[in-house]
Amino acid sequence: MATLPAVRKVALAYSGGLDSILCVKLLEHDYGAQEVVLVMVDVGQGDEGLAQARQRVSHLPLKLVTVTAREEFTGQWITLAIRANGSYGGYPLSSSMTRQLIAARVAEAARREGCDAVAEGSTGKGNDQFRFHNTFTLLAPELRVITPIRDLNLSRADERLLARKYGLSYKEGISDDLTCWGRAIGSGEIGDLSTQVAAEEYLWWAPPSSAPEQPDRITVAFREGVPVRAGAAQGMAQIITMLNKVAGRQGIGRIDVLEDGIMGLKSREVYEAPAAAVLLALHRDLERLCLTKRELEFKALVDAKWAELVYHGHWFHPLKSQLDAFIGASQRHVTGEITVELHRGTAEITGRASTHGLFDPATRSVERDSFDQSRMTPVVETYAFESAQLGGRQQRIASA
Repeated sequence: MATLPAVRKVALAYSGGLDSILCVKLLEHDYGAQEVVLVMVDVGQGDEGLAQARQRVSHLPLKLVTVTAREEFTGQWITLAIRANGSYGGYPLSSSMTRQLIAARVAEAARREGCDAVAEGSTGKGNDQFRFHNTFTLLAPELRVITPIRDLNLSRADERLLARKYGLSYKEGISDDLTCWGRAIGSGEIGDLSTQVAAEEYLWWAPPSSAPEQPDRITVAFREGVPVRAGAAQGMAQIITMLNKVAGRQGIGRIDVLEDGIMGLKSREVYEAPAAAVLLALHRDLERLCLTKRELEFKALVDAKWAELVYHGHWFHPLKSQLDAFIGASQRHVTGEITVELHRGTAEITGRASTHGLFDPATRSVERDSFDQSRMTPVVETYAFESAQLGGRQQRIASA
């Protein structure tokens, strides 16, 4: 094991979980930190979770700085994610975004507090270590980055033993990472490919078999690619809160995937993201109504690159900002309303309306005499020139 660096004053990304709580003591005992400043960033974990995190360190003589970033995450980061159809391998990007937002705010706090280092509780097996490190080094390159759990090669069992040794309080049971946009359940802890996460472990999602008898029908209005109203809910925060509740109880939003992480290690990841699942599906559908074929083809490539960058910890990379610019321009006409029926695990689109839409039933319908079809004959023949050349080559080869 390499020699651990000595630090004076450290800003620690604090969540209230076992990893971050244990880092407090490790920074003092193993790195010789004279002062540890806890920085807790509110990205929509909920008031109860934040209060519990504060309570777990209330007996320690430490400064706790709380940074409110809930509105920024909801109004800016999630907005960009929806416009970019932000999903990576079936996972609606959530934790991958918040880790970078948290890192940015921790770096800012570290500078304000006069720290010489920043710290976070990632293991050496997961994705978050890259997201934190990328953000720290880009936004505050003068600060040393400390990762005690990884540096000391601690397993989760090792962490529990040390927490008991130091008399630290932490949440027992399966871990989770909660934001309004999604919740990761037991990330990196589910080693069995067949064991199911118990229904009671979910916050919003319920099994479709227990869903209400009647469906929930909701009309979601988008303006330039951003949801502005869903039923009676207005504004992003209200819309997401409502859809997490309504779509979740209808059995929508559970995601169980084998994920290829940044290191190339496969892991089984379980998420619940009812609002994200619904809004991303409706946004894609509205794009198909309002964008041209060529716009859709190219934007799919941009969206895929956007998701790759964000998942791999490059939210603040120049290319990400450049992709944001294209995506923003593409959303000028993505305006309209989509009606969806949520029922027992399905989200069925039942209505579409947009003054910006490109669907013209008068032209496309075979039931209507909208234009002279015979005009297409030379167009099709010209289009088939290449096929005719290929067919002629086949004939020459066969007769040779």
